[in-house]
Amino acid sequence: MKQSTRLAHIMGTLLWLLTAMEAAALPALCESEDTVSVHCGSTPSAVFDSDNRHWVAFVQNQHVYVSYSDNRGLSYSKPVAVNSVAEDAEHNGENRPKILVDDTGVIYVSWTLKTSPRFTGEIRFSRSLDNGASFEAPRTINDDKLFAGHRFESLFLTESGHLYLVWIDKRDLEAHLARDEEYGGAAIYYAVSEDRGATFSTNSRVADHSCECCRIAIAPNGTENIAILWRQIFGETTRDHAIAILTPEGNTAEMHRASYDEWQINACPHHGPTMVQSAKSGDYHMSWFSNGDRHQGTYYGRFSFADKQAHDVFRVDGNPGAGHPFLAESGNKLYLVWKGFDGSQSLINLITSTDDGRTWSQAQTLFTTVAASDYPLIVQHEEGLYLSWHSDEFGYVFTGFSDELRSTASD
Repeated sequence: MKQSTRLAHIMGTLLWLLTAMEAAALPALCESEDTVSVHCGSTPSAVFDSDNRHWVAFVQNQHVYVSYSDNRGLSYSKPVAVNSVAEDAEHNGENRPKILVDDTGVIYVSWTLKTSPRFTGEIRFSRSLDNGASFEAPRTINDDKLFAGHRFESLFLTESGHLYLVWIDKRDLEAHLARDEEYGGAAIYYAVSEDRGATFSTNSRVADHSCECCRIAIAPNGTENIAILWRQIFGETTRDHAIAILTPEGNTAEMHRASYDEWQINACPHHGPTMVQSAKSGDYHMSWFSNGDRHQGTYYGRFSFADKQAHDVFRVDGNPGAGHPFLAESGNKLYLVWKGFDGSQSLINLITSTDDGRTWSQAQTLFTTVAASDYPLIVQHEEGLYLSWHSDEFGYVFTGFSDELRSTASD
């Protein structure tokens, strides 16, 4: 066994032992509301910076907090509140704070502020210029000044340094209602910063008639454009997916239908997609959930802008309760995790592909729990990928996708 492999195995074993020890101590750790911890909070999002520091944003007691680890999750720094004044930050699986760190060390955090009426909110943003010691006063990025729905934001930083914020917006619904006109669903809007979050552009509309409450997936398209994938309303009640290319100037360069599941439902499934660009083909790996007439379950497909359709569509899991997938690619290997259910407990499952999504491995179960748990996320690192996941049983889990760890999880 090579030394690097031995070290990875040792680190993996330590992480698993620590997870078990912290799980036993969680009730005592989190019983006090004064204890702020990534293990006691909810809906964590994570990222690595250029110095290999692991940053986490989470919500607890109406604050968005940021903490970091220099030892791959063995311990964490004292959390710092992003919003000094408490506000009702959304914290459910499809609506969580996002965190990014650029190559100069600027930390960007976004979240949705839930305002008093049902399904209304504001898109909030802050940044830290002192390595997470403090954060600027939060700003509202939606510029319509309406007491309306602005929710489910996604944050992305391109290679060129353009910072994109994309979200679901109901300003157009409000305008149509004021004119006594019908309007299905919501809309997709975005804004862009070209000065590391100091200012943002005016808001630009991507599409009318999006679904109202599903997360939006983002991947790069060249050095400064992005591709986004979201649940869209086609016709009157068909809620499948659309994909588009956005530019920093506020233009939608292309927009196409990405999935053909024929899900007829006049409601929001709270079930958004995931997407990553292929390093091999440049196509877009996608995964999503549907309960349509044509497809039912969690699916994978690879969308090509060349012929404007998805290829190698594959049902990942057709069992009831399975869904909320997340995709990532590392070393020409594609990873897909999702939350499953076997009738009595939740499962965190993994499959991999080494041929650009044409064929897949057998599913492996990484974790099981009967307690409440979050959806799994994957965090990119130059050495590989890490699972980021929270549950009431284990607290916050951050662990690498090495062969040793998967073997340990299966034992």
